[in-house]
Amino acid sequence: MNIEELIFNIKQMAPQVSSTYCMVNGMIMPLSEVEKMGYEEFSLRSHINKPLKLYKYFPNVLTEKDGKKVNYSVQALKNNTVFMQEPKEFDDPYDSDISLDYFTYQRLRLIEYCDRCQIDVQENLSTQEIGNLFVGSLIKYFQETGGVKGIVTKQPLNMIEQQANEILQNKLLIELSKNDNWARAVAKIIQSDYEEYCKNLKNTFRTSCFTTTPYSQLMWSGYANCHKGFCIEYTLQPNEEKYHDLYANLFPMIYCKVRPDMTERLVKMQDKEPTLELVWDIYFHGALRKSIDWAYQNEWRLLIPMRCKNTEDYNIEFFPITKVFLGNTMPNENRKEIIEICKEKNIPYIGVTRKSEVFEMEECSIKCEECPKYISKY
Repeated sequence: MNIEELIFNIKQMAPQVSSTYCMVNGMIMPLSEVEKMGYEEFSLRSHINKPLKLYKYFPNVLTEKDGKKVNYSVQALKNNTVFMQEPKEFDDPYDSDISLDYFTYQRLRLIEYCDRCQIDVQENLSTQEIGNLFVGSLIKYFQETGGVKGIVTKQPLNMIEQQANEILQNKLLIELSKNDNWARAVAKIIQSDYEEYCKNLKNTFRTSCFTTTPYSQLMWSGYANCHKGFCIEYTLQPNEEKYHDLYANLFPMIYCKVRPDMTERLVKMQDKEPTLELVWDIYFHGALRKSIDWAYQNEWRLLIPMRCKNTEDYNIEFFPITKVFLGNTMPNENRKEIIEICKEKNIPYIGVTRKSEVFEMEECSIKCEECPKYISKY
């Protein structure tokens, strides 16, 4: 059964059934079983079923940068590199989003701030009552001291929490300078905390995306400039020491219908030192989770933490290129350029064409140099 048939079968299941299953590396699995896995088990299973070859589609177009036009696709082919993207650059605006419920976040964040200010909060209090308690304490402190510095009285656990406390004080001053309504100032701070945290969670890592086939019509259309680009085949080498980190950080996507609510777990980790548990939660419930609508891609992702602002440092050497597939509608001059690069680097190449009897792609049986469509151009 191919990927398209699997997706169709999942979507045809009763809603309560389809919400309990997911697709990972072309296999239907109970979602609960997958979610029980920690980093080690998911990673181990990924390694066991990891394909020997991965593919990446390239548009082969010029892009404007610093007043110059650059072809990043050709660079990737020449240098055997892949670019690690920020999730915000993806075509799916919801890609890598982690589900945080705002109202739950609001309550938990208020409780956290009350704790830092050593305000006793009863569990049975409503969010409104907790907010009133916090605001009342802030006003009292301000009336007694004439400022907000030192309003957080609990000793911070780490430098990050200390900086967060200072930011809270600064935000209070900024919001109160706009409007002396304390309740409104606190509401604005909680809202900005929420937006910043969601953004930071999504931008904790960079990724490069791969698939398991060079014959996807949808991906040729969407990622290879409507079949005008090319697709690179990479052969994984798990036993080579130089590729150890690459191999260890390649994971399959989890395609499903439901999004887990991570609010309570992640709010507890805000303003704390990053842990393996936090990073894995971000990876597992954000970077590696996607709607079942995208399952046709059967995607694998290379993930690395965000570590610097220099984007050039995110062009990293990948596994060896072992073949290049040329798009069916690639212009003659572009085809000639890519073939020359392949010859120079001793990389096998082949054209991709449509099958005559079905809506599928396949390798062309004729070498590009011998094809009547292009022979006059070489």
